[in-house]
Amino acid sequence: MPIRHLLAASATAFALATSPVQAELLSGDTGPVDEPMLIYIGMDSFNFEFGWSVNTFDRAYLYGRWNEIAVAPGVSTVEQIGDASLLSFTTLFVGPLCDAACAANGVGDFIVLRRDGAYGAFRIDDVVYDGFDPTLGTLSGTWWIQLDGTSQFAPPVPEPASWAMLLGGVALIGATARRRMS
Repeated sequence: MPIRHLLAASATAFALATSPVQAELLSGDTGPVDEPMLIYIGMDSFNFEFGWSVNTFDRAYLYGRWNEIAVAPGVSTVEQIGDASLLSFTTLFVGPLCDAACAANGVGDFIVLRRDGAYGAFRIDDVVYDGFDPTLGTLSGTWWIQLDGTSQFAPPVPEPASWAMLLGGVALIGATARRRMS
């Protein structure tokens, strides 16, 4: 077998063995949802339900209701949440949290919901405060639900052992090619 075929086979085997499986996420948008209505995210067979209340301007409190709830600090994309099980969950509420208008990077705050071993994430995209009545407002957001039964919102990074196996395979192919040439 020619060396180029061995190299191609080695690279393909490594890619298949170490390629991270993309986290299986269901996603959608909500809103605007008037306060004090509940927000439902998910699908028919499984969803999360949580409450919210307007604070002032572009801030809101979010209530876990039947779920545990946590803030994912410093996150601007759902993939940055990583392992959601490491967050500090509460059964009460989190906030006040910002929408995209008050965040320095233009991305609203993220919360993570947990119930029965399943995880969901919600980004606050817009909070519209009535301005006259502090109990009135609307909230819009984007949501994700983890469907693969893990707490991972990002694909895993290949293990160092996988990289060592690749380098060892390439070295073996190189040694074989060198021996054939001499």
